[in-house]
Amino acid sequence: MNEQLESILLRVSQSDCIDDGDLKQAARLILDCVVEGLGVKRTGIWLLDDDNESIVCRLLIDAHNNTEVEDIVLTRQEFPRYFQALDSERAIRINDALTDPVTTEFVESYLTPLGIGCMLDTPIRHRGRMIGIICSEGIERGHQWSDDEATFSGVLSDLYGRAISSSERAKLEEALRTVNAELEQTIAQRTQALHATLQELKETQAHLIENEKMAALGGLVSGVAHEVNTPLGVAITSMSYIKDEVEQLRRDYQQGRLDEQGFTHFLSEFDMAYLMLRSNLGRAAKLVSDFKKTAVDQSSDIVESICLKDTIDALLTSLHPMYKQKLVQIHLTIPDQLAMVTHSGAIDQILTNLISNSCVHGFQDMVPENCIFLDVAQAGEQVVIDYRDNGVGMPQEVCQRVFEPFYTTNRANGGSGLGMSITYNLVTQKLKGTIRVLNDVEQGVHFQIRLPLTLDETPPASATQ
Repeated sequence: MNEQLESILLRVSQSDCIDDGDLKQAARLILDCVVEGLGVKRTGIWLLDDDNESIVCRLLIDAHNNTEVEDIVLTRQEFPRYFQALDSERAIRINDALTDPVTTEFVESYLTPLGIGCMLDTPIRHRGRMIGIICSEGIERGHQWSDDEATFSGVLSDLYGRAISSSERAKLEEALRTVNAELEQTIAQRTQALHATLQELKETQAHLIENEKMAALGGLVSGVAHEVNTPLGVAITSMSYIKDEVEQLRRDYQQGRLDEQGFTHFLSEFDMAYLMLRSNLGRAAKLVSDFKKTAVDQSSDIVESICLKDTIDALLTSLHPMYKQKLVQIHLTIPDQLAMVTHSGAIDQILTNLISNSCVHGFQDMVPENCIFLDVAQAGEQVVIDYRDNGVGMPQEVCQRVFEPFYTTNRANGGSGLGMSITYNLVTQKLKGTIRVLNDVEQGVHFQIRLPLTLDETPPASATQ
């Protein structure tokens, strides 16, 4: 190939136009180089349709008339011999277009009016398939197209195929950028929606926990009120008895009937009634004090240092009306000085839920043998709360689902299925501990809770950034 043609091909192959994705700019560059290299006045890019039944001019440069033409369509039905030549998928060299059998079909409609005497068609290939041609048209008849000219045009056809690939890649990249942008927007929207949903769930969870807490406190209020009525009733009776005895003593004194035996009898009755009055008022005061402590603890959300035995003792006193109805005995084993820094109210609510579950589900018969065993001990930097009862226990299926929200075996009697789910969340989230069901007893339930001795509520670094 002569140096001029090689120079033109080198210039085109190095041009950014071929690979930047602008197919029209690449087509114009290639056709301008055809005109320059082959010395023709007309050249165009023609692309076949999918079934090879027609070919369409995408761009035709007429340097003689200084015009550009697009969208000329030739069909196989009109020009069968020309399409038969195209089917060979090889370069078509037409030295005399007016007499060559391949192009005689164009003489009257195309060649003669435009003064075209010769043609050179070289195939454009894309992904291994011929998709069209570059058609160069000369004015002289009998022009002998050289191998260099055919090779030159063929290389430019291949460069156009490369430009098509670059255009498709650019379109795919743009589509990918669009999809990525839409995806990022969708992800951002869904992330925002997810955050909103999570926030709503947290608020709902907090609301449910608060409802359960208030329900538990309501139960405590009812039970404590009933429990306090008994000692207060005895105290009121004792006061009434003392009043009657004092009135009798006054009458005997006023009527001169008071003797030593009568006075001694009064003192004896007064001492007995006073002791009963003081004992029952003290019992009522302790009930109110323990209930107040439990209620304040369950309503509080403060991390504080507590003596765990005092906290649990006060809670069990407040819960006594609940478990005494089932004749339940609670056996508490706990070191006297075991201290924790934690949410005491959460511990109260956890134990309240466990004891309530035992009374509602575990002890179906009121028998003196009903027992709850609550063993608390320190293990390193943890506190282990071992809770067992000797009730009817739970089937394996219930054990596996006991912490699921809204799962209950007592829905017919008003069970919400939230007690153990809230217990699980309080242990794992609020108190940063663990709770598990142990199936190591033939009868009853067994829960083991592990809590940090000192609760650290400092959020992780990533959460504050």
